[in-house]
Amino acid sequence: MRILAVDDDPIIHDLLRDGLASQNNIDLTCVESAEDALEVLHGAEKPFDTFLLDILLPGTDGIELCRDIRALEEHRTTPIIMITASRQPEQMQRAFDAGATDYVTKPFDSLELSTRVKPAAMLNETMQRDKRSQRQLEELNRLTRIEFEDRLALGNVDGFLDMLEIENQLLRSTGACYAMSLIAVEMTGAQIHFNSVTPAQFRHDIQSVGSAIVESMPADRTRIAYAGRGVFIAIQHGRKRVDVKALETEISRNLGSIWHPLSDTARGAPHLRTVEISTNRLWSGLAASDTLKAYLDKRKRVPTVDHAEEAHLFAAMRKRMFLPG
Repeated sequence: MRILAVDDDPIIHDLLRDGLASQNNIDLTCVESAEDALEVLHGAEKPFDTFLLDILLPGTDGIELCRDIRALEEHRTTPIIMITASRQPEQMQRAFDAGATDYVTKPFDSLELSTRVKPAAMLNETMQRDKRSQRQLEELNRLTRIEFEDRLALGNVDGFLDMLEIENQLLRSTGACYAMSLIAVEMTGAQIHFNSVTPAQFRHDIQSVGSAIVESMPADRTRIAYAGRGVFIAIQHGRKRVDVKALETEISRNLGSIWHPLSDTARGAPHLRTVEISTNRLWSGLAASDTLKAYLDKRKRVPTVDHAEEAHLFAAMRKRMFLPG
């Protein structure tokens, strides 16, 4: 533990060194003025873990120094123990108002000093651990943060491709026409669903819908990807027209059998709408790519919140939470 002690009396420096010598892992730095302390602080490669400040210092006093230390971002919560020969309550109240954590009175012995420094060390270790945990949580949130428009890659769902991969495959399919159907599966109320759950839950739900789609379509003739905004794209090869209503029923049935939310408060399986993007059966790769792009661009211009669906969802939420309508 790194401690910075500020006192203009060299004898106090010796007492501090002797009093803290019995404690392991103490790195004590002693200076004689507030100005010297601030110079050490600004030049330090690592922040200090505890401060010992004499109140009566030449020039800037210990209370003002305490206030200056608290103004530094890295020391807003670092323990600060004041050293004083005074027992005036008003003076100690000023020190606490400036941000002091504790105090020790002169003359002090090694036992009293240890009983002040050791809890300060434990407090600082706890706060540093909390800071590390908070940083780790923030980093995890950053890594898992997703936007509604994101084209999530579902590599852990068998039979799923990335949307960019499908687009590239179509653009490389030149010089011939192919028999295939362009299908979209839309999650109704997707924006509301996205806003009401965590990023992890939304990703989990998208994976569940993707798995239901894969299960419902012939794997050897179908390419499927998630295009963002609650929309899935499926390209099924073959001349036979896809019965989108029957497909929608099958996907919903399969989704209902695998729907397992991550939390008890999550919503039930979303309603799905299956649409045929075009009635064409023969496509060049470029034409199919352009048609998909036009469909997705149009979807971006359509409001993502259906107000009737929104009213229905919030009514269901109020009922589940036992709130008045």
